[in-house]
Amino acid sequence: MEFKTSSYRSGFIGLGVVVGLAGLAFGLGSLIVSIGELSVHRPLPLLVLGLGAALVLLLVILVLVLYWSIAALRLRYRLDRNGLVILWGASRLIVPIECIEGITMGDEFVSQGGESTGWRAFQGIGWAGLRAGRTRLSDNTPAKVFTTSPLVQSAVVLTPDHAYVVSPRAPDAFIEAWRVRRPLGPTQNWQEEEQRSPLLDLHIWRDRVAWILVGLGLLANLALHIYLSLVFDQLPAMLSFHFDALGQADRIAGRIQILRLPQVALLMLVLNLGLGIILYRRQRIAAYLIWGGGLVLQLLVWGAVLTVIG
Repeated sequence: MEFKTSSYRSGFIGLGVVVGLAGLAFGLGSLIVSIGELSVHRPLPLLVLGLGAALVLLLVILVLVLYWSIAALRLRYRLDRNGLVILWGASRLIVPIECIEGITMGDEFVSQGGESTGWRAFQGIGWAGLRAGRTRLSDNTPAKVFTTSPLVQSAVVLTPDHAYVVSPRAPDAFIEAWRVRRPLGPTQNWQEEEQRSPLLDLHIWRDRVAWILVGLGLLANLALHIYLSLVFDQLPAMLSFHFDALGQADRIAGRIQILRLPQVALLMLVLNLGLGIILYRRQRIAAYLIWGGGLVLQLLVWGAVLTVIG
């Protein structure tokens, strides 16, 4: 038996936010193009670099809000004689029927202090009634929360170790369905677990070392572009790019050539990122070495730029 969530307000509000973010992203992209100073023959203006960084961050937020909004609109609960399945986004939380000790309404966990007294140390997503994450109930019971209703209108599924807070549209029918099906016994041997889509279950999303290496490489390259934007107009028209054994310059070129260094470094960083992602699943250490090498390359390019300018 399937029960839909009690409210879709948070999902629709989220979609409205997505539309607003998409409009803002389009406006930023148009502004970057309209500035008309995008050229490989000059450093990127600081305004363009700032707007570009803001655009990337905005697109990341847009994707996250879109996922959460769709997850809220598709939130539902399946209950049969084998147990409870909570369908949230690209995840399925499975609770075997024999693990469910009871189902009660959330108002039992709310004191006179109001709704906030029912949640303790909530960690997760929360807006317009939607709560998806982890918390502790007022009796200190750890709980996983997937609800679009206030706690007093939500159902609390109790297991020996923790609880699940859910918001079926008809909570009384939800509780009655469990009472009717529990004595029947399961027909399948379920395990209490969370099943994620292969994409979301990739270890790389939780790998801090990978994100630190890639992030530092990107920051180093961005900082180099910013530095050249600040000093480019003060550089002499001709620069010495190579010196012989006696320390005499044997390669002199126009200052425009110094811009090739961060551009090539950025290209190598992107290639390293792609190669590391390909190798990550089977050769994680090799991926770390590639991403670490990309960071070292950025530092070497920094050194080369400072040597040429200095």
